Amino acid sequence: MRPAIIVTLAVLLITPVACRRQPAAPPAAPDIVLITLDTLRADRLGCYGHAAARTPVLDAFAASACLFEQATTVSNNTLPAHAAILSGIHPRRLGVPRNGFEVPAAQRGLAVLLSGQGYDTAAFVSCSVLDATCGLRKGFAVYDDEFDIEEIDQAQRRAPQTVQRALGWLARPGEKPRFLWLHCFDPHYPYTPPPPYDRLFYPEYSGPADGSIRFIAGIQGRHGFPKTRTGPDDYRRLAALYDGEIAFLDASLAPLFAYLDRPGVRERTVVVVVADHGESLTEHNYYFDHGLDVFQPSMHVPLMIRPADRVPGRRMAEAVQTIDIFPTVLRLAGLDVPKTIEGRDLSPLRRGKDKLPAATAFGEACQPFEVEALDGRTWRNDAKAQFALAWPWKLVEVPYLGRTELYRLDRDRGEINNIAAAHPQMRTWLGEQLRNWRRGAAVSAQRPNPANMDKIRALGYL
Repeated sequence: MRPAIIVTLAVLLITPVACRRQPAAPPAAPDIVLITLDTLRADRLGCYGHAAARTPVLDAFAASACLFEQATTVSNNTLPAHAAILSGIHPRRLGVPRNGFEVPAAQRGLAVLLSGQGYDTAAFVSCSVLDATCGLRKGFAVYDDEFDIEEIDQAQRRAPQTVQRALGWLARPGEKPRFLWLHCFDPHYPYTPPPPYDRLFYPEYSGPADGSIRFIAGIQGRHGFPKTRTGPDDYRRLAALYDGEIAFLDASLAPLFAYLDRPGVRERTVVVVVADHGESLTEHNYYFDHGLDVFQPSMHVPLMIRPADRVPGRRMAEAVQTIDIFPTVLRLAGLDVPKTIEGRDLSPLRRGKDKLPAATAFGEACQPFEVEALDGRTWRNDAKAQFALAWPWKLVEVPYLGRTELYRLDRDRGEINNIAAAHPQMRTWLGEQLRNWRRGAAVSAQRPNPANMDKIRALGYL
């Protein structure tokens, strides 16, 4: 027998065994890049209608992607929101109601599934709430969570450093398809963008509002309401600093998107851009914070998905949620979606032909902490604000305040006019859905890790 034939037969005999040990990705498996932007409300981007925004990088990407105009997060807290994105499951079912808890070790997230299909995986995160102890590390071959301690005792890393580390990983040669998760923290308070972004939106201001955690905490009383005699100019200054952080973040992402737009990279890469949650900038008397209420400033987030093809960008009016990212990414990679997930596959929408069945979205707040204590067994999170959204109708329930509100978002974006009394049938219908969701989603939760609690105190949450 000729040597070449012997070698070929040997390869054919060995290959099935190797495949059983390490499943190989499909031949055309795309690279996947997930970019999560912390505390970025949708309406502060140019592509979502903010005329004063300085976000040309994200706006340009949006023009080439599927932009979802009505995307909502399921939680307004960093860890549970990210756990939901990476698992397709609501945080209350995961047992991760807020920062300081840990994602259960048994949870098979996106990195676990993709690495099992032959993907090389890496995560680059920018704040200590998402470091390796939070439970999201599983499935990532690289989990980069090195942070600087700034003068405000906040453990975070600025976007340029995180982006450069991620680009270094992408530049490595390799034959496997790649899954990259990049997290940027910058829009989160403190609002301290570097020059010139600190004077970009309100240069004439000369007061004390410096965007620090100390200043923001100084104007927040119980549950975020103001307690000092700050004025409209100070609030405007803080909002301008928040916009400055977003502009700085946008500029920092430019090298990454330049790489992703390269010929040969663009055609093989699925890119998802999403925020974990938004931020209240005084709306509903909630001052420069998130976590307390479930109004749109905290819950309406940007979501843009660009498949690995040349289909033109589209704007989509369907109401979707961040838990939909998990099944959508898997389908765009040609993989099956586990039946246990709660999110919906959005990939049919990119073709502009299919409509998704109407669905009700749910989400919840994580604060105030003291209205419902953890008993060591179950954290039901039932006393805090929750919502049910069947576009355009949104029901808000706040059990610890005994409050129920109903809004039509297409006519009342600011959620100003509570029309619950005028529409009792809609109030009842959405209320039943919310109660059914609440009953069906509660699971046992772990106790918070004391070391993690110290971290979230440093971030200003406690």
